[in-house]
Amino acid sequence: MVLSGDSQNLSLRSKVAMVTGAAGGIGRAVALRLALHGADMVLTDVGNSRDELRKVCDLVELGGGKAILLPADLRHKADVERVVAEALGHFDRLDILVNVAGVHLYPSPLLTISESDWDRVHDINVKGSLFTCQAVLPHMIARKAGSVVNVASDSAFDVIAGEGAYGISKMALVRMSSYFARELAATGVTPMSAPFWKDPAALAVAVESIPVGRMADPEEIAGVVLFLVSDLASYINGHCIMVDGGRVAGSPA
Repeated sequence: MVLSGDSQNLSLRSKVAMVTGAAGGIGRAVALRLALHGADMVLTDVGNSRDELRKVCDLVELGGGKAILLPADLRHKADVERVVAEALGHFDRLDILVNVAGVHLYPSPLLTISESDWDRVHDINVKGSLFTCQAVLPHMIARKAGSVVNVASDSAFDVIAGEGAYGISKMALVRMSSYFARELAATGVTPMSAPFWKDPAALAVAVESIPVGRMADPEEIAGVVLFLVSDLASYINGHCIMVDGGRVAGSPA
């Protein structure tokens, strides 16, 4: 891997990006794509994913980039604050925050879902992103610059039986992004939401509902995130970008 961008506008050199859920899947793809375009990386995920997180860190460094791995449980505000403090202590700045970390429980019908399962989904998918924003945004505001991308899901806009806890949590994340954008409108910080969909237990049914006929590749999500955090998206603020192969567009209004 060679750390070079496609254009000057897509260059992230001299910027520092923090990616949650960076150990695998979309988080891994996003972290590697941002590093490819020159960003120094703060990689975080749950503690039991340290080995996978180390592999991502090694790939960034192999390509000539800089990266630190900071495992954390995003459900706990003190853990999030610790990670952000360590990241700032190491790099002295955070320019980009991409919240990818999330959990999907299926099936989990609303009539029978346990309190612990409901809390787990919302604690990770909503509170985790809230805590990272609360910890990172004050530093971005002080510098009057920064980008935040919260990765949600098109399940926030669709209704799939047995997916209520997940869909509701992702709609909450989308609305939270909108509120942050409105509250931070004059600060120079641009929160956005880039949705994706994942449901391994119902893959065949999912593919049937996607006009392009396949699930997204993590790299396709990473490309959109790269655009959103680049100078090319400097006038985009508070929007939800659907990265779903036309799935929601192909559904009845």
